[in-house]
Amino acid sequence: MRLKIIAGNLVAVLLVGLGSFFYLRAELEGSLGARIDHEISGDGEVVSSAFRLNAFEFMQQVAGRAQQREIRLAYGALDENSRRTRAHEQANGIAAWFQDPSRGRGGRPDLVVLTDETGRVIARDTDVNRLNGTNLVQTLPSVRRVLAGEPAHDAWMYADEGKLLAVAMAPVRNEEGGVIGALVVGYDISNGMATRLGQLVDRKVAFVREGRVYSSNLGNADALNSALGGDLASAASAAAEGSASSAIQTDLGGASYVGTIRRLPLTASQPVTLAVLGDRTEAMAPAASAKIILILMAVGVLLVLVYGFLVGTSLLKPLEAIEEGVLTIINGRTDVRIDVESQEFGGLAYRINQLVNMFTGTEETDEEGRSVGMSGNFAAVDESGGPGSGTSPAAPAAGGGDEADAELAAKLAAESEADYHARVYREYVAAKQAAGEDVSNIPEDRFIQRLQKNAESLVAKNKCRMVRFEVVVKGDQVTLRPVIIR
Repeated sequence: MRLKIIAGNLVAVLLVGLGSFFYLRAELEGSLGARIDHEISGDGEVVSSAFRLNAFEFMQQVAGRAQQREIRLAYGALDENSRRTRAHEQANGIAAWFQDPSRGRGGRPDLVVLTDETGRVIARDTDVNRLNGTNLVQTLPSVRRVLAGEPAHDAWMYADEGKLLAVAMAPVRNEEGGVIGALVVGYDISNGMATRLGQLVDRKVAFVREGRVYSSNLGNADALNSALGGDLASAASAAAEGSASSAIQTDLGGASYVGTIRRLPLTASQPVTLAVLGDRTEAMAPAASAKIILILMAVGVLLVLVYGFLVGTSLLKPLEAIEEGVLTIINGRTDVRIDVESQEFGGLAYRINQLVNMFTGTEETDEEGRSVGMSGNFAAVDESGGPGSGTSPAAPAAGGGDEADAELAAKLAAESEADYHARVYREYVAAKQAAGEDVSNIPEDRFIQRLQKNAESLVAKNKCRMVRFEVVVKGDQVTLRPVIIR
């Protein structure tokens, strides 16, 4: 029985615990996954817009530098060497101006170049001779638009240094407003740039060129390079042609990522794409909090084991005592009575004892030793003359109370014991028959024996000379009322 109680409770705890765990985890993973899938496209747009705004600001700064009088004076040098030297000095000065942290460019530019009106390089910063005479129009077609009088932004693969540069360009004009050259300032599209943009949306950002990661804040881009050559190849190719992808999923380094790939804005000369990736595994980490249910379930299992053992024991012990007592009685010990201290089974033990008393003809007494009934189908002894009154109306007979009670007591006392017993038995059986009860199991000898035992008990209790009974019928209830004779 104990095992059944424990097993039943354990099954309930396990079903509720495991069901709650799997349901809650599925709900959390579903909602968290749906949220990052929904947010990633917006995050990609935020990063793209941030790059675009930064590019426009960059162009304005370059345009402002290109309008400086010192720049125009450099172009006015009489000979080529002087012009190159002065252009080199101006390029270094512009580089120093951008290096100021207040410009928000993140340090010194990787390249500052001044060209003539045909797009050929006059000079650059750091090295007066590098790029001298190179026609940028061939490698950076946007220069042609600048020489036509418009500022521009583009991406340039600067092969000499192996850098992919984000460049802002502005025309240099003479005092009459004519274009006499171009100012080109470039910054590497570096890991640092990816980090700064990624911090805006707390995502991973990668700049991709020709199917390979050029820079990123991933730390290790090998996994992304593999994905770009595999399941992300078509999305990357479409993005390079100008089509932004919807949310895509891929595994990078054992973690699941969701992301979007789009063309990097204002980079017409190079097919540079921008990948914004969100760690889906990390985003769904809060779903692991559902494991608290497993912990609570384990605690519940432990409590069930302890509680089930204690409760099972509290139920089994009285049952075992009752079983042992009944077996003892069956084996002939009719004097044995079952005594268990249990709220659950105390009543059962009491009824079993009543049943044994009925079949053995043993007098029943209450906790104070009072006779409370006749066994079998014998009548209950009403000590008070009525159920529950607590006093005997016949008691005053010896003390001079009610004259009718005194007469009844005297009459009963004068009757011989044999006649008294025979009369009471006849009256009792007749009353029972009149009430429609079966009296076949009320033998006269046992009835008289029980009557005598109850009388002796009441004599000892009331310290009187004699106790005799009269048959009382109330409705369909037949009782024996004691009459105390002093």
